[in-house]
Amino acid sequence: MTDTGDVLLTEVSDGLATLTLNRPDALNSLNMDLKVALATWFHDFRYDDSVRAVLITGAGRAFCAGGDLSEMDPNRTPQQARMRQDHLLREVFLPLAQFPKPVVAAVNGHAHGAGLSLALACDIVVASEDAAMSMGYVHRGLVPDCGILYFLPRLVGTARAKELLLTGRKFDAREALAMGMIARTVPGAELMSSALETARSLAAGATVALGMTKGLVDQAWQLTLEQVVELETFSQAVSRSTSDHREGLAAFSEKRSSAFTGA
Repeated sequence: MTDTGDVLLTEVSDGLATLTLNRPDALNSLNMDLKVALATWFHDFRYDDSVRAVLITGAGRAFCAGGDLSEMDPNRTPQQARMRQDHLLREVFLPLAQFPKPVVAAVNGHAHGAGLSLALACDIVVASEDAAMSMGYVHRGLVPDCGILYFLPRLVGTARAKELLLTGRKFDAREALAMGMIARTVPGAELMSSALETARSLAAGATVALGMTKGLVDQAWQLTLEQVVELETFSQAVSRSTSDHREGLAAFSEKRSSAFTGA
């Protein structure tokens, strides 16, 4: 297990890695220590076969309130600010969005700015009905970042994305669900059991096929039909060579549940 310090709690059990952002007094805002911990974990476990799915949540009453304002220095030069931001995007958000296994976010409370971006970079977002969300960059004189300009328009459309980003207004999980931003809302008391059920199901799934499926869906927005079909053909050929495919065929023939191993 990688030592990520006490700002990120990690556990791997039965193929499921659970990551808990652990700065509850700061609403799990992303300070440098937490960014480094996340970057280290994604780097170390990207190709680790013991991890077949990931669940990300936050300690206390927040998922993640965004960037830690106490570490934001307006006196940095544009080049210094750019390099700092580039490091955050390339070491945390891109590795999360491109992680080769399914990732579930359990949004248990506040999710604002970069914290909401963190959730939307995951594959499936399950949120407490009373979770509070916003992208209030405009209220700090900032441009939206951390991939939100990529994720949000694709999820809710350009018109709604502009309204949310330009006003920076707050909204709850039920509105996020209605907009198509997240997958599911549940009562707060049921959040972790619901998210864990989904994540454990994915961890027990055909890992290679699941990873290629999420990658194809992410790429399809930028490709022609012919290109998508070509990638589907290639990916299907790979998945047909896996042990999990053979197990799936055997389970169907024997009228039983599949026992996938991720291979």
